[in-house]
Amino acid sequence: MKKKFLLLSSLVLSTCTVLQAQNYAVGGSVKAWHNHQDGITSFSVAPDIGYTLSDKWYIGTALGYSYLKKEEIRTNSVSLMPYARYFYYVSGKLKLFVDSTAGISLDKSDSEQMSSSWQAGFKPGVIFGLTERFCLAAGFGFLGYRGTNGETNTLGDSGWGVDISGNSLQIGLYYIF
Repeated sequence: MKKKFLLLSSLVLSTCTVLQAQNYAVGGSVKAWHNHQDGITSFSVAPDIGYTLSDKWYIGTALGYSYLKKEEIRTNSVSLMPYARYFYYVSGKLKLFVDSTAGISLDKSDSEQMSSSWQAGFKPGVIFGLTERFCLAAGFGFLGYRGTNGETNTLGDSGWGVDISGNSLQIGLYYIF
């Protein structure tokens, strides 16, 4: 355990050393949930890194892992979600944005072979600056397409549409270099 902690610490410190300009940001989100009534347990973690191109544009990507257990079937997923973020309103510490995103997820469950899911679309959001270096980001909703080549789609329901359910809310903390 001590070796793993030292390795992780070294990786984080070396990443921080490389990213010295104020144009970079690292952050991400974590989610954990258990529904006793339906017997559903879920967990996800999605670290995120990005780069500011201008006052209006930012590019980034999230690399995520998620776990879902539903009716004794376990699903593990790994995802890559690159995005381009456009800030359409900036006022002091508040920024409103829309992400243009495309992503892929590799999903493996107990009940089927490895499958892949994908999505392309837009996600609106808001950023609030807490300090010069830290900010909170929240995204809500999705407009676009999601598909899969299997039964499991960990990104959401397959097809075209708008998702403004409570499940689409994402909140993350970011550190700006």
